[in-house]
Amino acid sequence: MKIIDVTLRDGGFVNDFRLGLDDARAVVALLDRAEVDGIEIGYLTGLPPNHGHYPHAGPCYALTPEQVADLASVTTVPLVGMLHPGGPGPLDVGELAAAGLSLTRIPITPHGNDGWRGTAETLAAAGMSFTVNLTLASWATPEAVEIRAKAAESAGADIFYIADTNSALLPRHVEELFHRLTDTVGLPLGFHAHDCKRLALANVLAAQHGGARWADASLAGLGRGAGNAATEVMLELTGRSSDAQNRLLRALPAVTQAFEAYDARQLWQQLSAFLDLWPPTIELFEQAEARTGVDKYARVAERLLGLTLDRPPVEADLLELAGFDPDGAA
Repeated sequence: MKIIDVTLRDGGFVNDFRLGLDDARAVVALLDRAEVDGIEIGYLTGLPPNHGHYPHAGPCYALTPEQVADLASVTTVPLVGMLHPGGPGPLDVGELAAAGLSLTRIPITPHGNDGWRGTAETLAAAGMSFTVNLTLASWATPEAVEIRAKAAESAGADIFYIADTNSALLPRHVEELFHRLTDTVGLPLGFHAHDCKRLALANVLAAQHGGARWADASLAGLGRGAGNAATEVMLELTGRSSDAQNRLLRALPAVTQAFEAYDARQLWQQLSAFLDLWPPTIELFEQAEARTGVDKYARVAERLLGLTLDRPPVEADLLELAGFDPDGAA
C-alpha cells in the first residue's frame, strides 16, 4: 500500500494552520527520508468560508507557487496539494506544476453539486494528475459512493479516495465498500481515515483487504478531530525500512510540540510499543530527567531508537541507556 502523508494539511487544523514555512520545510525534509510515497503540503487556494475562519493561517492554508517551490527544494518525494472547488483562488496549474507539485486532490461530497467537474477539467487540460476524494463517506449509500467513483473515473481522475470524515465507518463497512468498488470501477482506490473511534488503522487495513492501494496518514496521527492513521505505524505495517521508521520516531517529540499537540503520556506509550519496552519503564527515564535535566522523550529518541541490544532490554540495560552508569551515578 502506498502512503500519502497529510500532516501539514490535517495537522494544520490542530494549531489553526499557523506553522511557518520553516516548520513546513522541516516536516517535508523529514518525510523525504521516511519512504512515504507522497507529501501533502496543504491547500492550494485556501478554503471556503463555511470551513471556518483561521486567523493565524500560515502558508499551508493557501500555498503559492513560490512556497510550493520552496518545499519542493528539500525533497524528491512527490508533492501533493488539496484544491477545494470553493476556495477563493486564484489557480494557475501551470505555475504550480512548474514549482514542483505532482498531484492535486479535489474533495467532493456525497450530495453536493457537480461544480468540481470544472476543476477536474482544468487540471486534466493542464496535464496535472489528480484524485477525487469523496468526503463524508459515511453519509453516502454504497450506491451513491459507486456513482461518485464512476464520475471521477469519467472525469479522468488518477485515484478515487474515500474519506471517513466523521470517523463513523467500521472495518466491515470499509472492506465491503472497497470490494464493491474494486468490482465495478477501474480506478486505483485510496482511503483517508480519522480516529475518533480508535479504528483508523483497522479501517486502513480493511480498505487494503478490500482492494485499496493508497492510504493517507499523518505523523503521530496528528490531524483534525482525533487525528488520522499514524504514518510511523503505517510504515511498519507496509514493511518500510527500520531506518526510515526510526528517523520519524526520533523526530516525534519535536514534531508534536511544533503542532502544539504534545501529549507526553501518549507519546511515551507509542515509543514504548515501537521499542518493545514495558511502559512503566518511563519511571527510569523520569529519574534520569530529574538528575540530568534532559527531556526523557528526547533521551528515548536519541539514545534508544536505532540501537540494537544484544539481549532483551532489562532494567540494567535501560538504566544505562537512560543515562546512569552501572554504579548508579548520573
